[in-house]
Amino acid sequence: YFSVRHLMELEGIGAPIANNQIAFNPFVPDEIMETISYCKTKNITVTAHSPLGGIADKDKAILHRVLNGISSNHDKKVSQIMLRWAMQLGFAVIPGTGNPNHMVENLGIYGFELEKNEMDAIDGLKYNAEGFSAGQTTSFIGSLK
Repeated sequence: YFSVRHLMELEGIGAPIANNQIAFNPFVPDEIMETISYCKTKNITVTAHSPLGGIADKDKAILHRVLNGISSNHDKKVSQIMLRWAMQLGFAVIPGTGNPNHMVENLGIYGFELEKNEMDAIDGLKYNAEGFSAGQTTSFIGSLK
């Protein structure tokens, strides 16, 4: 992924930056959100990879009480809720799977919408969900600057 600093450095190359592929899920740190905000101001689309939390956080996300409550409200799986959330935020979402059953489930995100209060609840997870590795990347990303 290209951080704000990287994107600013690339602005002078003479070609527009069309897309930034970023690991994005409800548990990302503020640095990622700052990059996403910058992309929006520059009309750079964002492709969200690892939208289910990636290898480190997927199992924890599936058990999270907020996500489970929302999934129960819609009779959907937590993975479908997380994909729908990212899509409703305007991201191109690329979940990785080789499992045909998961592929079919992923397509099920088009048959419902999350309410504003549900979107807000998921948005707030990055500030109050403990034990997720995405929130721990802050110091790692900071060390790359």
